[in-house]
Amino acid sequence: MKSIALIIMVAVLLEGLVEYSKTVMRMVEEGDYKTAITQAVTIIVGIGFAFVFHLHLFNSALAEVYEGLHINGVIDSVLTGIIISRGSNYASDFIGKLTKKNDTLVFTEDTDEFEEEGDMEVEDDE
Repeated sequence: MKSIALIIMVAVLLEGLVEYSKTVMRMVEEGDYKTAITQAVTIIVGIGFAFVFHLHLFNSALAEVYEGLHINGVIDSVLTGIIISRGSNYASDFIGKLTKKNDTLVFTEDTDEFEEEGDMEVEDDE
């Protein structure tokens, strides 16, 4: 079970690094500096929290799975900070999905067209 936690941590870290890389590439192509700055600040704050609170997720997980194996504490704090920063993005995405207007398309038989569900008008049967 402990090795599964380590695998999940590495997967989240890898996903975070890939997403951050895609953002930087998109920023260069489109000039979207606002998103890049937001993500850079999130990474910096996440790494800062990891150092302030002495968080070492990888060394803790490695000690549980592979006795005697550890990585440099600074590198561990940086990697832990990246995982922490991804958590804020997940929370933001989740909140965004909860508050987003329902934009599903609905097929209406009367007009044989698709309409957005939130914009459908109610017809009276008089």
